[in-house]
Amino acid sequence: QKFREAVRRERPLQVAGVIYALAAKLAEEAGFRALYVSGAGVANASFGKPDLGLTSLEQVTTHLIGLSQSAGTEHFLADATLYLELFGVITMAWQWLIQGLSAHGALEKSPAEAEFYQGKLHTLRYFFRYELPKTLGLTSILMDTSSLTVELDTKFLG
Repeated sequence: QKFREAVRRERPLQVAGVIYALAAKLAEEAGFRALYVSGAGVANASFGKPDLGLTSLEQVTTHLIGLSQSAGTEHFLADATLYLELFGVITMAWQWLIQGLSAHGALEKSPAEAEFYQGKLHTLRYFFRYELPKTLGLTSILMDTSSLTVELDTKFLG
């Protein structure tokens, strides 16, 4: 009954995909009238397959902690800047998701400010298309067991 009412009131009905309760709550607060849960989404978020976010960050962190125990602090910290970049990109992606949910809800409630909110949504799409994929390369380097940066002989620097 509620779904039919939502379809009648909003054309086209925008349906948000969620993978856990917090995402559902955020989507609801942002004004989505319909939600869906996909098996693949839940599986991906539960480490079934790598994704562009928290799964990668958790795997990298676990790997680096193990590296610190097996190879020492110097190896653990060798690519600290890359780790901070990975962490920052993922953090910003989550912030853009929160802003996107708010902007989506505000579009309906504040038509006079539609251009502002559409700009937010466009920027979110840009970030997810151009910035978030960088985590794949960062994750690959951070998961590599090579000691390239640690083994540099300072004589090579002239």
